[in-house]
Amino acid sequence: MNQGFQGHGLRALVASDGFRSTILFLIALNAFAMGLEATPPAAEIYATPLSWLFLVSQVIFVAEIAARWVTTPRGEFFKDSWNRFDFVVVALSLMPAIGEFALVARIFRILRVLRIVSVSDVLCGSLLREDAGTRAILVALLLVLLSGYVFALSGFHLFGKAMIEWSSLAESVASLVRSLTPTGFVAALEAGGGLLLFHALFYVSLLSTLVNLGAALLRKSGEAAS
Repeated sequence: MNQGFQGHGLRALVASDGFRSTILFLIALNAFAMGLEATPPAAEIYATPLSWLFLVSQVIFVAEIAARWVTTPRGEFFKDSWNRFDFVVVALSLMPAIGEFALVARIFRILRVLRIVSVSDVLCGSLLREDAGTRAILVALLLVLLSGYVFALSGFHLFGKAMIEWSSLAESVASLVRSLTPTGFVAALEAGGGLLLFHALFYVSLLSTLVNLGAALLRKSGEAAS
């Protein structure tokens, strides 16, 4: 009886707006902290608080996924694509950020930022329903900015130590913006190796989000015409 009551209480907690809002806030806080980490002067000053924030956040995210798992009917959790996405991101970010896997662990940790989409009712709901109107356009624009931010952080960690063009978050953003110009695009194609692959993934991601934006604009124009 008591166990059933506790299970019901946990399900109510996981389904509550407060729980989702707390996780969303923590993801946003992590996104901001990753930006500080990718800004060398700030990273040096706040190294210890950032380390603690990432550690505590990891514990909370694991507990969150576990709570959602145990409160979902048996076999149903992994049928949801967003649940699978959240589980994989949290599981991969458990890799130790030291030794030979340090770089890989940091890149996977950056993927936490993308969980803003799965946790946010507005973003996730808009993508699933293919909403029309201003909100859909704003969601698509936010996805463009979110994708750019993730690639800027990734570029810093991947190339920052070897190339001054990626030595900070600001430099990474500038490098991505330059790659969208004709000269920058040609330079990206000529870069070769990992940098070429990185830019290719960036262009594909940007194109897909721009397609979503175009679709939202078309839905809005169709809605206005009707």
